[in-house]
Amino acid sequence: MNFLFPPAATLQNSLERRLMGISALAVTLSSLILTLSPAVRLHTFQVGYRWLHWIGWAGWLVLFSLAYRLLNRQFEEHDPYLLPLTSLLSGWGLVTIYRLDESLGYRQTLWLSVGIILLILISRYPRVFIWLRRYKYLWLTIGLLLTGLTFLLGTYPAGEGPRLWLGCCGLYFQPSEPLKLLLVVYLAAYLAERIPFHFRLPELLAPTLIMTASAALMLVLQRDLGAATLILGIYTFVIFLASGRRRILIISGLFLLAAALAGTLVFDVIRLRIETWLNPWADPVNRSFQVVQSLISVAAGRLLGTGIGLGSPGLVPVAHSDFIAAAIAEETGLAGILGLIALFALLTYRCIGISLAARTTFQRFLSAGIGIYFAIQAILIMGGNLRLLPLTGVTLPFVSYGGSSLVTSFIAVGMLLWASQPHTQPPLPIQQPRAYTWVTALFLAGFAALAAIAGWWSIVRADNLLARPDNNRWMVNLRFVPRGDLLDRRSERIATTTGERGSLDRVLLYPPLGNTIGYINPRFGKAGLEASLDGYLSGLQGNPASRIWLAELMYSQPPDGLDVRLSLDLELQRVADGLMENHRGAVVLLNARSGEILTIASHPSYDPNQLDDRYLEWLNNPAAPFVNRATQGQYPTATIVGPFLYAYLSEKGSLPVLPLNLSYIHDNQMLTCARPPRTPLSLETAIEVGCPAALVEMSRSISTAQMRELFTALGFFSAPEIRLDVAPPSQADQLTSSRLASIGKSAVKVTPLQMAQAAAALTNNGSRPSPRLAVSVETPHQGRVILPSGSPVVVFGNEQSVSAAVNRLASQDFPIWQAVSAQQYDSTTYTWFIGGTLPQWGGTPLAVAIVLEENNPQLAQTIGETLLQNALQPLKP
Repeated sequence: MNFLFPPAATLQNSLERRLMGISALAVTLSSLILTLSPAVRLHTFQVGYRWLHWIGWAGWLVLFSLAYRLLNRQFEEHDPYLLPLTSLLSGWGLVTIYRLDESLGYRQTLWLSVGIILLILISRYPRVFIWLRRYKYLWLTIGLLLTGLTFLLGTYPAGEGPRLWLGCCGLYFQPSEPLKLLLVVYLAAYLAERIPFHFRLPELLAPTLIMTASAALMLVLQRDLGAATLILGIYTFVIFLASGRRRILIISGLFLLAAALAGTLVFDVIRLRIETWLNPWADPVNRSFQVVQSLISVAAGRLLGTGIGLGSPGLVPVAHSDFIAAAIAEETGLAGILGLIALFALLTYRCIGISLAARTTFQRFLSAGIGIYFAIQAILIMGGNLRLLPLTGVTLPFVSYGGSSLVTSFIAVGMLLWASQPHTQPPLPIQQPRAYTWVTALFLAGFAALAAIAGWWSIVRADNLLARPDNNRWMVNLRFVPRGDLLDRRSERIATTTGERGSLDRVLLYPPLGNTIGYINPRFGKAGLEASLDGYLSGLQGNPASRIWLAELMYSQPPDGLDVRLSLDLELQRVADGLMENHRGAVVLLNARSGEILTIASHPSYDPNQLDDRYLEWLNNPAAPFVNRATQGQYPTATIVGPFLYAYLSEKGSLPVLPLNLSYIHDNQMLTCARPPRTPLSLETAIEVGCPAALVEMSRSISTAQMRELFTALGFFSAPEIRLDVAPPSQADQLTSSRLASIGKSAVKVTPLQMAQAAAALTNNGSRPSPRLAVSVETPHQGRVILPSGSPVVVFGNEQSVSAAVNRLASQDFPIWQAVSAQQYDSTTYTWFIGGTLPQWGGTPLAVAIVLEENNPQLAQTIGETLLQNALQPLKP
């Protein structure tokens, strides 16, 4: 440390030396943490470490060591806080920029070199200040002309954007940055000439207001509204320090308010920024995207941050420049952002202190103006990041990427170092001490407000912000944290994670289940069980709180995900998918007692493994492969409700006589049986093939109100409680006639899952089970934990009556009951099949519902019988 920052005899030097050592230690530790961050993120030391930022660190250390040595040789007594403060801020910013974009880190290192060299030159050659003071109008005019040139020759280094820069061939500078400092120099020089002789306010305002207004107007026309606000703020506070008139602050505040209101009417950019500030949640995907992502980034840091190199600050647009405070907050937490605010508050306080101790009027206003410049710019940009203020396009001094801003800031520090030198004459008397008190208090209040709002977002509102659907940090975890597997009831993998940490990939091993399993994709988000079970699969649910906390503390990641066992039977699922191939429709087979879904097929389907390549193709496909027809497809009930009416009337003891004609005419449309009924002909065999006249005859024995009650008990008017997206259920008031409902001509529509639940009530002695798809989760400490399920609903109260009715509906060839229906609606014919085991069946009670978007009763019956026949074999656990 002595080699880098050698000691000297003065007390100021001793303090500065210790502070420079602390700064060097902080930046070195940050660089070391950044180097080791890949090992932490990947949980192994066999990684590629980050080394390139050490080039910036070495340059930073050498440059500030040189500046320290030369300054202490030239000025033995100068402010001991300025160089350590600026070294820590610039070093912190440099490490952050390297962390975000190493190519920008190289450029920032070069600009840092230019800035420190100019700092040394300005502080060593005080004659520069004589030229600046004497030719104040010339320098400000040159600044205005350079700014004006951007109207003709302006460019945007990144391509498309505001043309606020001059230059070419990779070398650019923004004239508005030195213009701010030139305005401070101009005001200090002008006031130094006028204050001792003429203290009348009009004489102070006249020429200064014209020059300042010219600069602000030019920036407004450029749409550089942040710089324009900063120019007006500098002018207001400097004039207030000179005059002590509080009405200047009031008038300027009212003017800025009026300008903001007028700007919302004239400039779209101002209106959008004001609207974004007032309500960023209205359009978080487009207009408010940057602000909302900035707040989420702050929330992700919480108290201590994710750790340098372990967060995801790159998800915030322009994180290296406008939103670098949010990037720092994410990886260093509330502690880091409070430290950043404290550094700027201390820098402002030291500038005001140098101003009060100044030996000349020019030094006094120059130091105060620079302090105002730093304070306003820091409050503006950090306030925009934290939604304390509308977003402005200014940079964070010393920290943000940007050569123009960095060089200008170091030139300003060089001026401060010159102004802080001791002189033989005593300090000037303070003519407006209360004005200095007011300005200091206002800025400290601004920094305190920043600290309070940072605590609000990072602690109080953190959980709400991180739970937002537009928080995309799960995308990063998807690459680095193994996700839990989805298993069928026999522990066969359905979905798994492949690859190594850092390049993990989610794979669906059985693609026909794409509609049900869904996907988790960085481009398209989450769907299906991958979305509803995300808490367990991502490791954030089911793990002990201590394990989650430890993983977040050590790696800034959740622990490895947990495996979830589903009720699906892949052997039966393959049978169903094979039978449904090249047909549109859905199949649901479930355990009629427990509600466990054994098979859920939706066709056509899609393969989540090919989502990136075929998303638009599937999205525009008229067959709608993204729709899970089992839970989201809504179909007319047709005459498939016959078994339910039969069981209901059997319980009531009011079964009708079979009509002679089994067809029925409705609205000039002849409705017929799905298939010829088997002989001997009976009410039961007519119901088995969905003969409409038989159902109409039964509807005469049931009122519309009773039909509503039956449909309600069957679950046709309620959404199934399942971890999948389901269609909104029909409403009871859509059933206006028991006759129309019996032949499916009411407005009531149901999903195959709802129909399978209803069919289960006939098999399960009149009780409708709640569907169940996710059965258990494999936890690290408790083993297999059974997931909760819904409660069954009694549909038919008399078990003996419903059992007898179902036995009378028994199939002739298999120990099952079944019914089929086919009717045309609009231009499409829908075929239903429902069935299940008989009540006396000693094995697992089963119920199935099948719908085909075609007129094909034979296929529907074949699918149903084949699936039930395979399932009648004892199901393995």
